[in-house]
Amino acid sequence: MDFPVWWNRSDFFKKYGQRRIDTGNPIYVDYALLLTVGETLVWDKQCREAFALDSRNQLSKIVEMMDQLETRLKSTSWVIVESYEWESGLD
Repeated sequence: MDFPVWWNRSDFFKKYGQRRIDTGNPIYVDYALLLTVGETLVWDKQCREAFALDSRNQLSKIVEMMDQLETRLKSTSWVIVESYEWESGLD
């Protein structure tokens, strides 16, 4: 699934960015970060609490995505977060 809207992207990469693993993709700057489900649940809870102040927190699409992530986390042990940037080679 896509990176959760309610997760603070910059704080996420500040906290877990040192774990990045280069996937070796020759076209993209492509990294993966591995988290335990426990770490992910704690991070998700913190982000949901902060997102409660956001006016988008009641949008049905976001509520649905939150429910979907919660359901998926109940049946997993590890979470892989992928981050990539397209490299055009044009500088």
